[in-house]
Amino acid sequence: MKRNVFNKILVVSMSILMLTSCTKYLEKPESSDIKIDDIFSSAERTEQFLWTVYQTCSIFEFPYYWASGENGYYHYGATYTIVAAADDEADAYSNITGAEAFNKGNWSSSDIYWYEFRSEFCYKGIRNANLFIENIDKAPFSDKEKASMKAEAIFLRALMHFDLMQRLGGVAIVDKSLKVTSAEDVPEVRIPRSTYEETVNFIVKSCDDAAKDLPNSYPSKYRGRIVKGAALALKARTLLYAASPLFNSAQSYVPVADPELRKMIGYTNYDPHRWQLAADASKAVLDWAANESGWCKLYREKSNLVDRYEEIFINPSVNETILDAGFMGTSTNNYFVRFMTPGTVVYTGTDPINIGVTLNFTKFYQKADGTDQTWDEQPGVNYPYSEYRRKLKELEPRFQASVFYSGEEWARGTGTVYHFYEQHGKLLDAYNGVGFLRKFVKGVRNGSNPPPKWITFRLAEFYLNYAEALNEVNGDPNQITWAINEIRDRAGMPGYSYTNQEDMRNKIHRERGVELAFEEHRYFDVRRWKIAGNEGVMKGGMYGLRLVGGSSPTYHLEKFEDRVWDDKMYLYPFRISEINLGYIVQNPGW
Repeated sequence: MKRNVFNKILVVSMSILMLTSCTKYLEKPESSDIKIDDIFSSAERTEQFLWTVYQTCSIFEFPYYWASGENGYYHYGATYTIVAAADDEADAYSNITGAEAFNKGNWSSSDIYWYEFRSEFCYKGIRNANLFIENIDKAPFSDKEKASMKAEAIFLRALMHFDLMQRLGGVAIVDKSLKVTSAEDVPEVRIPRSTYEETVNFIVKSCDDAAKDLPNSYPSKYRGRIVKGAALALKARTLLYAASPLFNSAQSYVPVADPELRKMIGYTNYDPHRWQLAADASKAVLDWAANESGWCKLYREKSNLVDRYEEIFINPSVNETILDAGFMGTSTNNYFVRFMTPGTVVYTGTDPINIGVTLNFTKFYQKADGTDQTWDEQPGVNYPYSEYRRKLKELEPRFQASVFYSGEEWARGTGTVYHFYEQHGKLLDAYNGVGFLRKFVKGVRNGSNPPPKWITFRLAEFYLNYAEALNEVNGDPNQITWAINEIRDRAGMPGYSYTNQEDMRNKIHRERGVELAFEEHRYFDVRRWKIAGNEGVMKGGMYGLRLVGGSSPTYHLEKFEDRVWDDKMYLYPFRISEINLGYIVQNPGW
């Protein structure tokens, strides 16, 4: 999200923050240091409180931001790294990350908050949003302004419920502020889980309510505030998840005897109409962009196709972004750069994470002519280094923009870098995969500013959502190929012709992986498609190409890890401390 107006967050008074402080999961007592009426009687304090809602509803904090916490630094729920390092996209070489614990299966309901997810952060934001929604009508603004500001808070509250839902299934829906002034009030805040269907319906209705009053754009100084397209986007993503095999099925992902729990982890029947709802909602985003927004479109500037794709993630003015999460830190306290860039090559500090892109995922990229690459994978055979360079260089522009492999420049004009895993017996910049991830940080160095944004919603996603959902209902083949080929054409890739539903499903899944790579989509996509347990996805062998230097450098296939998967992991566990309170039912298997 472009910053401008949100710099005001830094000057929100401590008294307002004290008012919204949290203790436990849902039990958040009010402070008497400042009264609600004092805030909403002032236009300036009302706006400051709205920025606090933005801040605590994860637009600038966990899970959509690099946020500090008592146990380290988080991004979208993976300590010290991105969650792409916990699926087949990538690997974090360091063994201190939350992704490492996940890959080894070393996580449970008693320590989930250390590694993957801090649900209380979401409920803190939800409480602030509810306080704002309930009191904005008192503020000295016009009716139109109040309706728009309320819609922002309604959207943010829905976003937090979605973030909980995609990990946990049906959750406790909190649609009002909760007060604890005595022991008699405690039952009010101990809200049980709703069913999955109820949770989906709450989010969808919230998005519909918000969209009615949100503007299509703001003046440039306010650019970055939530617009109508964001509400349409959240609705579309929610309905796509709801239509997917993990949730839209008569059979649960693990056996469940309790019929009430079964309703909390998904629908209890398969209904193809859910795919049609998802298709319609995604098409609504595309129509909004084309006909209403006046600014939102697929980014097609820059003739160099590598630069074109790269620009989406480093330029805050790219109008493909519907909503993003703002700066990834500062030059002096820049954990994004520290955890996302290679160690001695780029980041010169201690404890580099070194995120490598796996060969498993590299195979999703086609050559620039649209054909598949052939890979040298005979175990124990050393191949010439020149073949490593040739094969990777032949891959399409989106790979070139996303992966820093040996023999390339970190940024133009900085000089070629060779990062062999071993050279003359010395370990150099160890990583697992075919090269380092650089999609979001190309050219960034230690001490420099990080990239300007982390994207929450961008338009390309909804072309792919539309193609996927429409294909699942055997919709118009021309619309299906139009949607996916808009994305491929922008990347300079040959278009697809319609074949059949199954083949197009595979093509759409592959294209989605490539276009949205490392953006925290695939981690959830392989769950909702119910393929996480397939060999080489989130289970079993992860591979890279190991480079060995010398007078005649070579590379060979290397299995660097066997990852652990259990089907209970399709949904996260609730923290055991909440289960022990007696009003939350644990997800199956945990």
